[in-house]
Amino acid sequence: MSYTDTYLEEVKAITDRLDHAAINKMIDILVEIREKKGRVFFLGVGGSAGNTGHAVNDFRKNCRYRIILPNG
Repeated sequence: MSYTDTYLEEVKAITDRLDHAAINKMIDILVEIREKKGRVFFLGVGGSAGNTGHAVNDFRKNCRYRIILPNG
């Protein structure tokens, strides 16, 4: 099996275990927050602070959310 085949099989195994109802609930919550002009807070400590910084930029740019990032 090639690297690509192995990788895609692993991705499929992971995504098959995701809780679709929980993902849809989170989407509904985020839509409600945006409709009510609310804010989303992201907090990252250590290395994850970089991850939250990237997520905040994506939410601001692509989804037009008001995001608070205390560490950035």
